[in-house]
Amino acid sequence: MSLKTSQSIQFTGIATVGDKQVATFATNIAAGQTYSNVSMNISDQATYDANKAEVRSDRDDFQDQADALQDSLDSSDDATDSSAATSAASSASSIAE
Repeated sequence: MSLKTSQSIQFTGIATVGDKQVATFATNIAAGQTYSNVSMNISDQATYDANKAEVRSDRDDFQDQADALQDSLDSSDDATDSSAATSAASSASSIAE
């Protein structure tokens, strides 16, 4: 029996106009994931309709931040894989000598 673990992050954002919450954004991000789906929930339809461009800009900013977070997880995962490979190669070299 062996334990396998994984890590994911629930990433959320809120778009506001003035002091009104207009929409929320959410996605789950995990290392090695090829695509993250961003969901948007509109909580104030009238304000959204009057401010679509601004809310959509917030959505695009949220997606950019989610992509950056995904990239940082992937790069830290690559660094861990690289470190493990270097360690394994070093151990193999020590054994061969």
